Amino acid sequence: MKYFWLSFLFFVVAYLVPLGGRPLVPPDEFRYAEIPREMMDSGSYAAPHLLTVRYFEKPVLGYWMTAGSFKIFGQNAFALRLPCALGAGLAAFLIFFLVNQTLRDDKLAALASMLFLTSGLVYGVSTFAVLDSQTTGLITGILVTSFLAVLEPGFTRRRVLLLALCGLFAGLAFMTKGFIAWVVPGLAMAGFLIWERRWKEFYLLPWIPAVVALVIVAPWALAVHRAEPDYWNYFVMIEHVQRFTAKTEGQHPEPFWYYIPVLLGGVFPAAFLAPAAFAIGRKAWGKLLAQPLYRFCLCATVLPFLFFSASSGKLGTYILPCFPPLAVLGAGAVACYFRAGDGRSRAFHRVMNFWGGALVLAGTGVLVIELGGFESYFAEHRVLAVLTGIAGLVYGLALLLTAKRVWRVRLYIFFAGFAAVLALGGWAIPEGMIGDKMPERALKQLPEKLGFDTRKVVLVTHPAYMHAVAWVYHRPDVRSLNTVGELDYGDGEAEKRGEPRVFISTAELVKLLKKPGRPGVVYITRESREFKLPEPFPHQEAVIAEMKAIYFPPLPAAEEVK
Repeated sequence: MKYFWLSFLFFVVAYLVPLGGRPLVPPDEFRYAEIPREMMDSGSYAAPHLLTVRYFEKPVLGYWMTAGSFKIFGQNAFALRLPCALGAGLAAFLIFFLVNQTLRDDKLAALASMLFLTSGLVYGVSTFAVLDSQTTGLITGILVTSFLAVLEPGFTRRRVLLLALCGLFAGLAFMTKGFIAWVVPGLAMAGFLIWERRWKEFYLLPWIPAVVALVIVAPWALAVHRAEPDYWNYFVMIEHVQRFTAKTEGQHPEPFWYYIPVLLGGVFPAAFLAPAAFAIGRKAWGKLLAQPLYRFCLCATVLPFLFFSASSGKLGTYILPCFPPLAVLGAGAVACYFRAGDGRSRAFHRVMNFWGGALVLAGTGVLVIELGGFESYFAEHRVLAVLTGIAGLVYGLALLLTAKRVWRVRLYIFFAGFAAVLALGGWAIPEGMIGDKMPERALKQLPEKLGFDTRKVVLVTHPAYMHAVAWVYHRPDVRSLNTVGELDYGDGEAEKRGEPRVFISTAELVKLLKKPGRPGVVYITRESREFKLPEPFPHQEAVIAEMKAIYFPPLPAAEEVK
């Protein structure tokens, strides 16, 4: 089990240690922070709301996870991102468990989990506050338990337990991301059973998982229907049917081939080991695919990938569930490559090791030269920035100088050096990234700079900042000028029901500014975009980083701007 603990240590160092090291990035991270906080403040956990209006794009479990993390660790960046990182950790553990249970090879199991954790797309998504990582962990649970259940001869107690666990994962996955969490493993299992010609399993396998999943989902499904009768209509028709078929801008339409470069780029830096898959040759691949595990993983990679490619709406994060089975396939190929005893093929990896080290050194050098002095870019994180640079240099040199060492040494250095760079780099945030891309610090400086009380003003923002303003000032009643973007449905429902809206037009803002006895009004926008009103009003302005704020002081009750 020592190999399991090595992969666990990598996960802790590379994924958990740097989680709180960088500010939140708009709009996604502020959105997924604000929704669970509004749940906690209101005490209403059935239906998600954002900026006080209905937000039905996702089910609730992801928000519940974040709310639970907030209650334990406080409302901060670490607590927000922790469920995402744990989603990757769950997937990595399940990969290890799957390979070890089927092949009884803990070295290969650890390699598979490490290839998954060192894939760039996996790392980027799993240390960023979105729901795809948690969904991937739960989908991996469906894949692993259903496959192990299929391998069980007869209807044993172990098979019943595995199918029940499959239903547990299926219910939780649905409550995190919806029906897509069933489509992905369903395609994988259907393809595998057809390949194996196990037709009876189509009738026997689904029942226990379906019942367990229904028991888990039903209480919340009924509760959200009672609270918001239109939830299921919106969630099914707009977020599933329309996302798959419609080519509207809001559904992210992309060409069929969109995911090919996403997949190829997303496996780096683990892809430095990927050429082994080609070096082992057709015969070795034939032997691998003679084993049920690799046939299943091939189905679990290719069929969902084709499904997502056929969908009209595409985002790079959608194919994350393809990475766990892809890591198992990659580990099998890498193991064949190193265990074959072919000196020429091992020499091929030495070349990749050398060029990997050269690229790391070159990248570190370019970064240092580009950033120039650490004075201006790393004002508060200078020591960490220097340590990150040193770690990058040491890592690159180690890869170069060990190119001819035993392959196990090369693998250890590859993973250990990568973990060290990630652990330090997550905390060394350049000052140049603070502001428009990471506005939290700038927003915190505005009240003191302009002299207003965040609890006593009307907050109006550019839509790019509405989530961030609500989170930083603890003000879900923020207003967005002239457009509400993703909140169009919820804002429209609020208008129909006579409830407070997010939208405010320029005309409504002018009317508010003229109103006697009004509180102060703060408008927050981008520095590059001028804000002009049809009439002049007394105001103060401040520019911090790439953010512009205009403060209209309170108007006395006896006064009215003409």
